[in-house]
Amino acid sequence: MDKAYNAADVHPIYMKAFNAGDIEATVACYESDGCFVSASGRIARGAAELREVYRITFANRPAFQADVRKVLAAGNDLALIIGEWTSRAQTSAGDTKVWSGTYTDIVRKQPDGTWKLVLDNSHGVEPLKKRSA
Repeated sequence: MDKAYNAADVHPIYMKAFNAGDIEATVACYESDGCFVSASGRIARGAAELREVYRITFANRPAFQADVRKVLAAGNDLALIIGEWTSRAQTSAGDTKVWSGTYTDIVRKQPDGTWKLVLDNSHGVEPLKKRSA
């Protein structure tokens, strides 16, 4: 597996794993207790929940593109990464569906010098959908 030795390298490695449909390599981009926040605001925390998110996601064989726009360092071991993403997938009816957004992710430097996702907020600057009561 590729390793990110710079905060800005996390997303290209994540994108490679995601586009390969490799659940384990995608989950390896996160800390062991890392979180993914869905558009609905639901949080998947830890490797088991992340595996389930990506198992469902990869069923549609999406193609994903992410562009890092800004890396804001918070000391030597924590950074906020802001960027834009687009994902395309075929529906069961054969139509192409396109999603896009702006992400705000937090990455942390690990003891071995690599960087991993702590919080993957794929809709970070967009309002969360309200849950029905």
